[in-house]
Amino acid sequence: MTRSGALAARTASQLLAAPRAASVAEVVERLGALQAQDLSATALAVRARSSGLVASELGLESPAFVRTWLMRGTLHLVAASDAGWMLSVLGPRNRARDARRRAQLGLDDAVCDRAVAALPDVLADGPLDRAEVVARLASAGVVIGPGQAAPHLLAYAASLGVLALGPEVARGKATYRLLDPGPPPSADATAELARRYLDGHQPAGWADFAAWSGLGARPARAAFAALDDPTPTPRGPAGPTVRLVGHFDPYLLGYADKTAAVPAEFVARVRTGGGFVTPTVLVDGRAVATWRRHGSALSVEPFTPLSDATRAAVATEATDLARFLAEPLELSF
Repeated sequence: MTRSGALAARTASQLLAAPRAASVAEVVERLGALQAQDLSATALAVRARSSGLVASELGLESPAFVRTWLMRGTLHLVAASDAGWMLSVLGPRNRARDARRRAQLGLDDAVCDRAVAALPDVLADGPLDRAEVVARLASAGVVIGPGQAAPHLLAYAASLGVLALGPEVARGKATYRLLDPGPPPSADATAELARRYLDGHQPAGWADFAAWSGLGARPARAAFAALDDPTPTPRGPAGPTVRLVGHFDPYLLGYADKTAAVPAEFVARVRTGGGFVTPTVLVDGRAVATWRRHGSALSVEPFTPLSDATRAAVATEATDLARFLAEPLELSF
């Protein structure tokens, strides 16, 4: 498959090409998981893959979804029915990766075990913010040190399926709620994760799955080998497709080769360091510009001059973004 053909197929797999999804659940099901360290960015990922939805009515914090630490140890939004089996695959690796840091913070196995045992009672009355969780743990005889000890403890508990993030009480201020992870999977959960990955990212290989999941090469290869048929399902031709995708978009984070969708000479403009991924303009799956929003101003910064047709399509996308946000936007190039 040519590079342009692969990008067109990936665009279709990711619902960035017509027909797009009609609900948040449809987007999450196709992608398997949405990056969710910033819910405003998660909302933009949904908009780019759906039609007719509005930001104020997405329900990203509803019981239908779970927001917890999964792929690569970062926050993702998944269907509530998928959280348990995904944690069975990714939780042990996340716990092992952070073990040394927990020890440095005074979170030895005994402290972690006592905290995990106490958390169901601590959170029994509903979601609490971090300070409230720490205070109630202290009242239960589990004293957590200052600084980063509390977030590392809570991430540890999340990796065990004890809790997940609850609704934000203010922008960026999280709460924590109890999680019922459900029964363990009846089949090979790692292979199921690979199958779900392929459904929303094909064409892709085991190295792409390893980069997306954080599982590493050996389990990723084994997962692909366990699939009945890892051959990508053909997708219909995408046709001309222009999308404005936001921070940390799954299309830009879902593959091992970061230059497949972003020309090598412009990668630094999209991936600006510290894991940050800039809002990007995609044309037929290829990054051609970045974009920024400052209040009502939406500015597009092309890598190279854009054709009139592309500029017109970007303007159409900007109009849809304004509709989605229910806010006026003034586009400039």
